[in-house]
Amino acid sequence: MTQELAAHPTRWQRAAGLELLGLVSGTGLNRSSYLVRRADGQVVQLTELLHRILNEAERPLPPAELAQRVSSSYGRELDVDGLTLLAESKLEPLGLLKHPGTDVSAPAPTAAPLLALSAKTTIVPRGAVERLSGLLRVLFWPPVVIAACLALVALDIQLFVVADAATALTAVLMTPQMMLALVVLMTVGALVHEVGHATACRYGGATPGVIGVGLYLVFPAFYTDVTDSYRLDRAGRLRTDLGGLYFHLWWVLSAGAGYLLTGSPLLLVLVIVTQLQMVQQLPPAVRLDGYFVLADLAGVPDLFSRVVPVLRSLVPGRSPDPRVLELRPISRWIVTSWVLIIIPFLAFVLAWVAISLPFIISQAIGAAAVHAQTLAVAVALAQPLEATMALLGILLLAMPTVGAVLVLSRVALSIGQWTVGRLRVRPPHPLPRHAAPSRRLRIGRHS
Repeated sequence: MTQELAAHPTRWQRAAGLELLGLVSGTGLNRSSYLVRRADGQVVQLTELLHRILNEAERPLPPAELAQRVSSSYGRELDVDGLTLLAESKLEPLGLLKHPGTDVSAPAPTAAPLLALSAKTTIVPRGAVERLSGLLRVLFWPPVVIAACLALVALDIQLFVVADAATALTAVLMTPQMMLALVVLMTVGALVHEVGHATACRYGGATPGVIGVGLYLVFPAFYTDVTDSYRLDRAGRLRTDLGGLYFHLWWVLSAGAGYLLTGSPLLLVLVIVTQLQMVQQLPPAVRLDGYFVLADLAGVPDLFSRVVPVLRSLVPGRSPDPRVLELRPISRWIVTSWVLIIIPFLAFVLAWVAISLPFIISQAIGAAAVHAQTLAVAVALAQPLEATMALLGILLLAMPTVGAVLVLSRVALSIGQWTVGRLRVRPPHPLPRHAAPSRRLRIGRHS
């Protein structure tokens, strides 16, 4: 023991604020995996051995003693050299293990998932979200859920029989005040959607984080931090995934009841548009609710990170990628099927955008010029409502156009980086992919 301490005089301790979340439930991997959460909120998925090292390193320990403790709890021998290798190559670079009294020279890596939010800012702090979700979690009591779903079916049948959707839509489109009110109500509904995710997370026993707003490419979008739902079982995570749609259902019921009482065309259009938005959340093509539902059904946190390994494994004569082999058969089937569907779909969409982009830009510029003239006249005549509507029209025209340009630019940049990466000499000991950190931000509607 004395010789080992002399050879390895340093001590190891897990990073300050690190929280051990425990065993992952419903994982799609064919081995046990564990979750830990750093002080900055990043969640990291680890093997059992790495998790046991962190579990034993609650206080500063010399490598020999730490290795002995891990060996005893793990049931297999881990010598000091093996511990040092794991600590220095895997745990320390992820900001999970450190030498006490030393400053961290570089910030710990954070997740950068494909099609993620940027420029995020908080609009509802964590404390307020916890209190609000605590008050509303009774809505997830199963009899209440069943009653709400039956009420939505009854409402849609009633509106189909008595409502004139075409007339209501014409009235709203022809009235600037109603158009502006519709945008405001849709924005409020998007916030209700995020509260639903937070409440579902709280109902399952996890703690929701902040509700905020960010940019999804260039489109403004609300989000809810439900990172803590990673430690829930599969049913709890699925409930969190669908909680936003469930609260949107209550928003539809409220608008529908208002329409039946008042006959307001605005509320009828709100009922229809909100349900269309709910449907748009379901396809698992981008990081909206349907994507997370499929990911949790498969037990794979980030489906997009498996695209390249799956494609490599499908090449004839090539051995399956380790990130495919580590999946359970049912999870491998789900992920592979998703990749085979989503890649052609996204390729078609990107090709269509690239071909149509010149026409889209020309039409957007022409329409924006008309709105700009309207805006100038409205400002000159001191007509704030007309000016607001004209400005809103310009923004609605600009965002899809800029978004299309940005998507194509990112694709070209990704292809360039991939090509350069293939030409570079790879390091001999890359960071293992299974230890990559992730964060769970539930994105709501983007407009």
